[in-house]
Amino acid sequence: MEKGPHTITGIEATADTIKLHGLGPLPDGEVRVWALPPYANGDAQPESEPVFTGPVAPQGAGFTINVSRFHQNRDLLYAAFRVEGPTGPMAGPRYATTLTNVARSDYPYPTADTIKGLQVRENMVDDALALGVQHAAINLNQGDVMVPEEDSGTASWEVDGEVFYFDELFLARYDALFRKLSDNGVVLTMILLNSPNWRRPIHPDMERRLLHPNYDREGFISAFRVMDAEGWRAYRAFVEFVADRYTREDRAFGRISGFVVGNEVDSQWVWSNAGEMPAEAFMREYSVALRTAWYAVQKACSSARAYISLDHMWTIPHLPDPLRTYPARKCLELLNEIAVAEGNYPWAVAFHPYPEDLRFPDFWNDPTVRDDFDTPRISFKNLEQLPRFLRQDAFLYNGACRPIILSEQGFNSLETEESEAFQAAAYALAYRKVLECPEIESFILHAHADNLQEFGLHLGLWRVDENNEPVSKKPVYDVFRDIDGSNGDAVYEAALPFLERKMDRSGEAKLF
Repeated sequence: MEKGPHTITGIEATADTIKLHGLGPLPDGEVRVWALPPYANGDAQPESEPVFTGPVAPQGAGFTINVSRFHQNRDLLYAAFRVEGPTGPMAGPRYATTLTNVARSDYPYPTADTIKGLQVRENMVDDALALGVQHAAINLNQGDVMVPEEDSGTASWEVDGEVFYFDELFLARYDALFRKLSDNGVVLTMILLNSPNWRRPIHPDMERRLLHPNYDREGFISAFRVMDAEGWRAYRAFVEFVADRYTREDRAFGRISGFVVGNEVDSQWVWSNAGEMPAEAFMREYSVALRTAWYAVQKACSSARAYISLDHMWTIPHLPDPLRTYPARKCLELLNEIAVAEGNYPWAVAFHPYPEDLRFPDFWNDPTVRDDFDTPRISFKNLEQLPRFLRQDAFLYNGACRPIILSEQGFNSLETEESEAFQAAAYALAYRKVLECPEIESFILHAHADNLQEFGLHLGLWRVDENNEPVSKKPVYDVFRDIDGSNGDAVYEAALPFLERKMDRSGEAKLF
């Protein structure tokens, strides 16, 4: 916030108060504070009444305006504050950036002995633990768990006076999965999605409430509906409920440490569809979803994180239409610009550095990948460019690089012995590349087993049968198991000769 003769310099949220700290002295007269909902146009004249009106006493060289955090059934933790002093605007919209005694739980973010992670298949938890997995990412879809009314199998959650309902029987399968993984020391990240049909179709009465109003069903996943009161409250209820459930001190339902908001939002038309809109408008909406999620998870646990999800399309979009997909770098720049202008907070990055062409695992031969910030893509070949970019002063938070995880990426095989050998070598070479980037905390492989519905790709450690059930291990399975153990150096050295080899890239156009 800009400092002037009298201005707001910071906003602090506590258990029951919002404290707007300022630099003065203030001239005599009235100060007014509005608490705008995050989806409101911050430049518009507020239609609501101020939450504070009156004179403000000086405190040394500055002043503090105290506002009750809970105002007319609203939790103002989420509010964008606009302040006017006796001589005109002082700040706005600005958000709380210091949270004091807000969280229910206050334990530290967990550590792990290895970066090795996996998107664990639900019925293969024992296999994942035998492989030494210490990080995992699990999808949870909003439309799968939210239901329109109470019954004997629902749990409730209240947001600003409105009650929302969640299917506890459906969630029980996740509870068991999360408990077993987290009880065995696995650091868990939840990927929050908004699809009309993920594990099951969305309830018809919830569809309009949850899906983005401009969602085009050509996209697999909808953006979250956060730009109106009805949609935003439902989204906030979803994040608050799952964060509260899965960050408890007693681990009753398992423990989640990070929450990824959406999937590959730079390729929004496919994976976070909000209809056609320019990048600036999309990221304005997404910034509301991400900041809301950060407050929601911070209310549950002070160490919980909120991540933006991005694919490997760095300075070029996935599709040629600029209203449908955007370069990942542009999305980061826009998000950072909005966050800094409105009150910076520690958003984090969940990146997917797939090989340039998802069919071919030999990322070291990616033809359009370069060692500079203008590279079209960031794959494992030039992975160091991502932390380098985020280490720039403009992106630091409190002087440090933002947390980075690799939450989804994998290496395809083509159902041939040679391609499976390349797949195994690619994992070993990529793993060592990640170790060279200390800012990256985890490398979560996709996938545990092949999936017959995944666009013809075979990304798994396991082959599957015609029923999509795992039947046999690929060579990459042993590499994955051993890469961080006593045989890790030998596994890596066995992969080095592949750096002189290249797969045949002739054939159909790239998948992504």
